[in-house]
Amino acid sequence: MMYWLGRCSLLAVCVQVTFGQTLLDLRTQSKSIDFSGANATKPFQAGAIFPATCSIGQMFFQTNAPAGRNLYGCTSTNAWTQESGGNAGMAGQLGDFLVTRTNSSLLAIGSNCSGTTPCNVRFGSLTYSLVTGATVSISGGTGVAFIYVSSSGALMVGHNLAASCSVGCTAQSGVTAFPSDAIPLFTWTATNGSWDTAGGADQRAVLSTQVLHPGAGMLIVQSSGQTTIAPDPTVVGLRVAPPAISTSPCAAGSWAADNSFYYVCISANTWKRAPVASW
Repeated sequence: MMYWLGRCSLLAVCVQVTFGQTLLDLRTQSKSIDFSGANATKPFQAGAIFPATCSIGQMFFQTNAPAGRNLYGCTSTNAWTQESGGNAGMAGQLGDFLVTRTNSSLLAIGSNCSGTTPCNVRFGSLTYSLVTGATVSISGGTGVAFIYVSSSGALMVGHNLAASCSVGCTAQSGVTAFPSDAIPLFTWTATNGSWDTAGGADQRAVLSTQVLHPGAGMLIVQSSGQTTIAPDPTVVGLRVAPPAISTSPCAAGSWAADNSFYYVCISANTWKRAPVASW
């Protein structure tokens, strides 16, 4: 009886040592793993700050990013790229103009903009295409960076910091607000020469409008997507060509002048005139 207990005790010790030293390689020692019944799974690294190093294919879940924009992949050595969905045909316009914090000194702008999936922006009848992303680095200062597209189609970073742009954007110092003729993209705050981890604020707008209110004597007419601002002829008389006869077509308030007379339309198709003389 003592011998049997001794063997059990010895076996238990052996098993315990074996389990303490053995690591299971799921890649080579498993088959058809099904985690659907697990209480929880976390296949990616997670955190607020990107790992300083990574290898191609590695994934990371950024916990402080806006919902739906948390997943990043390592696309080249030590470089993280947001893995966004969106419309591949137009590069998911909002996703492409996205600004992300790569690390404490670097912001990435429009990482998905390319020749095949350009990021387009329109000013009136002109459409500009941005076919490459850009980065903006910081070396000092505390304040705000204003990232926008200028009316000339340039990707700009206005700031009051020690910041510089890579090829693809232009850094402009002394900027403390978005220019009135620009399309805002993002703002990002910095403290003591580092981009703040949660310093980004999305300023993009898929839908927007501008309300115009006519002043005295003005009219606003909208037709086929165009807005026309013109004087109100019932308040402001319009200058027209001098009439040939006193019953020439006209609208009340219209006026005309030549070297001899000043003409005024007093009612529909009724002209009066007064001689013009020097004194």
